[in-house]
Amino acid sequence: MHENTRQEALREGKRFGLAIGALAGSAVAFVSLLGLEKAILAVTLAVLAMRGSAPRSGARRLGWLALSIAAVYVLTYAIILALYHEKLYELIRLLQQMS
Repeated sequence: MHENTRQEALREGKRFGLAIGALAGSAVAFVSLLGLEKAILAVTLAVLAMRGSAPRSGARRLGWLALSIAAVYVLTYAIILALYHEKLYELIRLLQQMS
């Protein structure tokens, strides 16, 4: 029985670590606008952290927070891309002309 409790504690610690990584990744992606791939990584880590965790655990709460931040970033990214897509195409065309 003691070994079973120890294994569950190790699994919960792993989930909590993944949740912290997800939260840090989503915060960095959102605050410094480093890139969409960081937000996607944060979502992946958050899902891994929440999978199998207890409903009210810290890992699940941090995972949801990370998912929320990453979702806001992805939504902001999509809106900006939709609003400025013509200017982006123009920039790409100008960069192609330079090369």
